[in-house]
Amino acid sequence: MKHKNLEILSKSGFRVPKFMVVRNAEEYDESFSDAELFAVRSSFSSEDDAKASFAGQYDTYLNIPKKDVRDKIEMVLHSNQKEHVKSYKNAQNLYDAEEAYVIVQEMIDADCAGVIFTANPLGILNEMVVVVGEGLGNRVVEDQVKTTSYYYHMDDDLYYYDRQEDSYLLLETIFRELVETAKEIQKRYGRYMDIEYAIKEQDIYILQARPITTFSLKDQIVLDHSNIVESYPGVSLPLTQSFVQEVYYRIFQNCVYRITKDTKLVKDMDEYLRNMVDVANGRMYYRLSSWYAVLHLLPFAKYIIPIWKEMLGITNDTISLPTKISVSKRTQFTVFQSFLYYLHRIPALLDALHQNFEKQYQIYQKQIEDGTTIQQLLDVYQYIQKDILQDWDLTLINDMYAFLYTALSGKKYKKQIANMKNLESMKPIHSMKHLSNIAQTYGMNSEQYQNAAAEHIAQYGDRCLSELKLETKTYRTNPELLDAYIKHHMGQCVDRSVPCSTSGNIFVKKAKLGIQNREISRMNRSRLYGMARSIFLKIGAILEKQGRIVAAEDVFYLYIQELHTENNFLALVEERKKEAIFYEKIPEYSRLVFDGKVINKTGQISHTEILHKTNMLSGIGTSLGKVTGEVLVIVEPKDTIDTTGKILVTKSTDPGWVFLIQNAEGIIAEKGSLLSHTAIISRELHKPAIVNVKDCTSILKTGDVVSLDAETGIVVIQR
Repeated sequence: MKHKNLEILSKSGFRVPKFMVVRNAEEYDESFSDAELFAVRSSFSSEDDAKASFAGQYDTYLNIPKKDVRDKIEMVLHSNQKEHVKSYKNAQNLYDAEEAYVIVQEMIDADCAGVIFTANPLGILNEMVVVVGEGLGNRVVEDQVKTTSYYYHMDDDLYYYDRQEDSYLLLETIFRELVETAKEIQKRYGRYMDIEYAIKEQDIYILQARPITTFSLKDQIVLDHSNIVESYPGVSLPLTQSFVQEVYYRIFQNCVYRITKDTKLVKDMDEYLRNMVDVANGRMYYRLSSWYAVLHLLPFAKYIIPIWKEMLGITNDTISLPTKISVSKRTQFTVFQSFLYYLHRIPALLDALHQNFEKQYQIYQKQIEDGTTIQQLLDVYQYIQKDILQDWDLTLINDMYAFLYTALSGKKYKKQIANMKNLESMKPIHSMKHLSNIAQTYGMNSEQYQNAAAEHIAQYGDRCLSELKLETKTYRTNPELLDAYIKHHMGQCVDRSVPCSTSGNIFVKKAKLGIQNREISRMNRSRLYGMARSIFLKIGAILEKQGRIVAAEDVFYLYIQELHTENNFLALVEERKKEAIFYEKIPEYSRLVFDGKVINKTGQISHTEILHKTNMLSGIGTSLGKVTGEVLVIVEPKDTIDTTGKILVTKSTDPGWVFLIQNAEGIIAEKGSLLSHTAIISRELHKPAIVNVKDCTSILKTGDVVSLDAETGIVVIQR
């Protein structure tokens, strides 16, 4: 009941305007307060219940003089008989007799007021919504004033707001106090809450608090972008989204069958396998329940899952685990055998996979080149998926191999894990150095340079920044970008890797072998995505010629399944371009928790802000060393950025960042782990690196001077 909630809030120390509760007008005692004006509100037993809130159903009267309070008490009591209340009760199947109370509360002549939902009512459970408008709260609820809606992300401690024209803006200190107050109220009740508040001269008053009753809370969907953000930073366009979801589905489907040999189990897990990755606001995420469902198949899962989380940089444990899939004893034994077999055999199997890929790669490149119709190109795409992805799940098993042996090596041997050389990811840098030397010696118009550039593109033309987003322009699709890079970095393409010791115990050696194979697989993956990119660009060119899209690149705004139709896509592409621009403005949330359904944002964004204020940041040191220098914050990486002598600050990196990291002094990243791209490349180049530094791209500014100590994982801002 409403008055019970007010009593709890008042006793818990929250600032609640003085009130009294009566059953009828006769019980009202005018002497309880010296105030001149009052609010008269209902408090029926059916209100603020776990099943139904009755919000706005009963009468409420504000700014009531003391002499009129008794009349308003009777009017509130009689509102229980109104037809809309009876209809609401019938809709909620509430037929029991109820207790009737009325709250008489001192009126706050508010400067502003509003509502706080500790979870977004649309079903985003880790996003708080704070609505504020000038004057009294009823004007906000009844849309009588322009309002500002703040959307605060609980995990990332950031917010953005949607402002209606010149609507009221909260001071940041007041906004922070509102957020903390709402968190405390939610903690006190153990429920997501709907809270009404008023602010007078910077004092916050809590007027009401009721549970939000619209959530089922049965099928929570948790999306996390740890690790995957390295491959798909920012917004990915629809073609990339559908391609990635399809690739993950096929690979994990094959993997589950490989280790279980149980066709029925694979079928039972189909919903999980189809949702290994998900999309929200145009960004790629892991759906954690699907990953946990697969990982729970493994023997020693309770030990393996923490290792997996550590290696992927997943730090938040507050999620509901999925119901375990029923697995027969026979299948469990098969999984155990498979686990031991692949731990032993995976290096040899990966070697065979890489050799087979090299053969198939040449064949399919020729078929793509020869394709002249949309259907021919889609057929090649299907053949590639069938032939190459059939055994690509072995790369997943190798990832687990690398994770396990890295963990077994222990922190004591972190430096030995860092001592790696001749990684596949460094070969493009060596090739760039060679190309730069030729350009300096013979000139960029020389036959020698043209031949060397063609050879580089043939080998590494798909290795670039954001290489796994199909819409990315690569050196293969746009060779002029390679010329621009060499011209801009002439003389800077220096091989800074240092030969390292190969010593270490057996676990260290196996970890290094797993990491080396992981980097080879990633290079081949970039080529695989490069083939897909070539196929879809050729399809785009055909669609452009047919007049169904304006430019070939517009194909990236379509989903793969749409390419099988004869539709005209002109209007659809324009709408999706607007959608992508809007999504770019939304903060990049690290985690999203939904109540049964993924929700994509709509509306407007006026401003985004990080609330974290400090001169010291912390994370995980992945490439040891200390350095002090000037910060260069990179939000949108470009090949032409001069990173010489700078400490790079970014959300995450992908393999293409090797071209930026090579000349930098160190790197700080919001995401990452011991086996992330940032960690591996920075170790190879012997650059100090710290990952998992929360909000570093918002807190640090280009030109700041910081001290980076990867031994302790501490970054100190020299301000």
